[in-house]
Amino acid sequence: MKKQIIIAAVAVHGLLGMQSAFAAGAMNVDDAQVLGADKCQLEAWGKFNRDGTERWLNPSCNLTGNLEVSWGNSWQRDGTGMYLANSQLQGKTVFREMSPDSYGVGMLAGVVRQTDSGDDGRKRSWNVYSKLLTSFSFKDDAFLLHTNLGAIRKGKEQTTRLTWGLGNETKLIDRLSFIGEVFGENKGKPSYQAGVRAALVPEHVELDLTYGNTFGADTRGRYVVLGLRFIAPELKR
Repeated sequence: MKKQIIIAAVAVHGLLGMQSAFAAGAMNVDDAQVLGADKCQLEAWGKFNRDGTERWLNPSCNLTGNLEVSWGNSWQRDGTGMYLANSQLQGKTVFREMSPDSYGVGMLAGVVRQTDSGDDGRKRSWNVYSKLLTSFSFKDDAFLLHTNLGAIRKGKEQTTRLTWGLGNETKLIDRLSFIGEVFGENKGKPSYQAGVRAALVPEHVELDLTYGNTFGADTRGRYVVLGLRFIAPELKR
């Protein structure tokens, strides 16, 4: 177990320290579940594509029992060096908890400060979003189906778009699952992402490796994501 934790820690260090061109990011479709009461977690991932590298750190906690609050930040590199590209504050709750062979319902909302780097310098804008979440369990949680329906207000374009997503988690073998999703907006082509999730330390450390792209796009849009999730024990005993 100690060896697995050391490997995970080394992987996180690699995610945050990579400076070469590739790309990665977390899953876009969310489930209708929150962390257990008095629990916290840390998600770290890198999104690698041919145009650059995006690094994320996203800590979150549930201190009230039914409200998971997260504060994520991403870093990117341009010609002048590393900079804070996105800062995201999000709250998530559930109205019906999912149980094996049943379903759950929840929602989330958040705000993102987005920084874009261009020839005329870095410009900041704000996005506000919300989603209705549903999750369905089949075969005693061996197959999970998630649906998202929401909206996002994009400050840079001054537009409001409907958003949607469909994802699943399918248990392949002990400690290894397939994860996949399709997602998009009411305008434009949808995207997809798929890969595997390994439980390095069950209920405490998970590793994701996924590949994604936009439907109908050429290879310039493809990316690979390497992510780690650390779940801490309960804060109160």
